[in-house]
Amino acid sequence: MSKDDGEAAILHGLMRGPDTGVPRYLRLRNALAASIAEGAWKAGERIPAEERFARATGLSLGTVQKALRALADDGLVVRRHGSGTFVSEGETPMNAPFYHCRFLDDEGRLLPIFSKFVSRRSVSGAGPWQRVLPPGDIACIERTFSIDREFLIYTHLYFDARRLPALARASAAKLDGANVKALIASEHHVSLARFVETMSVKAFPDAVCEAIGVKRRTSGAVLEIAAYDRKGEAVYLQDLFVPPSPRRLFIAS
Repeated sequence: MSKDDGEAAILHGLMRGPDTGVPRYLRLRNALAASIAEGAWKAGERIPAEERFARATGLSLGTVQKALRALADDGLVVRRHGSGTFVSEGETPMNAPFYHCRFLDDEGRLLPIFSKFVSRRSVSGAGPWQRVLPPGDIACIERTFSIDREFLIYTHLYFDARRLPALARASAAKLDGANVKALIASEHHVSLARFVETMSVKAFPDAVCEAIGVKRRTSGAVLEIAAYDRKGEAVYLQDLFVPPSPRRLFIAS
C-alpha cells in the first residue's frame, strides 16, 4: 500500500464508531491525536490539508479547522501560515494512542498522557504474567503515566525478551513517551489484533503508592490488559494502577 493510500484509509476511518455525544470537532481532534501518536504522521511531518480532511470525513471545513486549532492549542501540531499543519517536534504527549486509559476533561476532550520510564528488570517465579504469557525470558518495564500532569498512573509491562529483543534493549529515552504498541509494530513487525481487559479494585502495593505520590494502602482501579497477535499468541501483559480522581475514564471504542 502506498503512503497516499494508507493516508486515505486513515482519513476515511477517522470518524467511524458510535456517536458518544462528544462534539464532532473533539471527536476529530481525539482521532487525529490517536493517529499521530500511533505514527501515522511523524514529528515534523505535514498532515493533510483541511479541505482533504473535510472531504474524507464529511465534516464542514469549520469543524475541521476547529479540531486542528484544538490540536495546536495542546501542542500536538504546529500551524504555519501558507505552509500547512505539521506534527510538533517538541515533547509529544502519548495521549490517545493508549486506548485503554483515556481520560476526559470537563469539555469532553481527551487529556494528554506523558509516560516516564522507571525501570526494567527480569522477573521469575510466580507472578501475574504466568496467566497469559508462555514460559520464557520474562522482562518487566515499569513506567508512570502522567494524566495531563494532574495525577500519576503506575504500570508494569511483562513480555518475553527473546521475542521482543528491541523492546528489551530500548533505552530509557526511547521508552519515555513511547507507545509500546507502535514500538512493537515498528521494531518487531508484530501487529496486535486483540486485547483482553479485566479490572479490579484493590489496595495498591506500598512501592506503587510511593511512586505515584498517594497515601499508603490507597485503593483504586487495577486494569490488566493482555495483548495478542493475529495468531492468537500472547505478546504482553500490562497492568495499570489508577488512583481515584475526578476525571472521567473514556471507555467507548
